Amino acid sequence: MKNILLLAVVVFLCSCSGGNKQLLEKLQTAVTSEETGTKGYRTINLAELTDFEWDTLYYFQEGENPRDISDVIGIKWDGSDVPGGHSRFLFVKDGQVSSFTDYDLTEFPLRVFGCNQDRWVYPRERSTFATFKYCQGDEELYAFIPEPCLPNLSELQNSKCPE
Repeated sequence: MKNILLLAVVVFLCSCSGGNKQLLEKLQTAVTSEETGTKGYRTINLAELTDFEWDTLYYFQEGENPRDISDVIGIKWDGSDVPGGHSRFLFVKDGQVSSFTDYDLTEFPLRVFGCNQDRWVYPRERSTFATFKYCQGDEELYAFIPEPCLPNLSELQNSKCPE
């Protein structure tokens, strides 16, 4: 009986690692879509991609531990560290974590940029982001920045990848 309980706990914890896989798939599809329109970027409204309630989005980078995360979000985070080579989007509603997703930067090279007062904290009413592909050396990356701050990355936006 003890072994069955231990196995159930391990299976549960493994199934939770990385968080909301469905959201990650939606985000990855929206970001990597080839259509950029005449503006040279896509607009993604995270509020439209999510199927859960949230009022604030937080962004964390690899290595941030539960204490760091708790300090930033203002409530106790009982989850794991952000794994090496990963980033995390964490969503909070009324003082409770409502969802999160981790993504592997080698599989989904999304680089999040801060903006003015928001930095890595984005209220739902300011959850529209601009995204575009750019190259750094021979590496293809995707920028993700609040749309009002897109002019801050105009030089980066001009770093087109070779065909």
